[in-house]
Amino acid sequence: MGMSFWNWLGVAMLVLGLLLNELFLGINAWYEVNLGAIVAGIIYLVAAISLSIWPSAMDQSA
Repeated sequence: MGMSFWNWLGVAMLVLGLLLNELFLGINAWYEVNLGAIVAGIIYLVAAISLSIWPSAMDQSA
């Protein structure tokens, strides 16, 4: 099962999201809920997960 460009892009987005999460949440305490940031983060993660598991056109095992 090969990975396409879109799969690698999704994996890179997940790694970048993890690094940014550790960078910003590790040094900042959230005293107030920022609903816009939460919604944007959820949309970002859904897009990254979708891209990382998207079936590749090169996969002929089905």
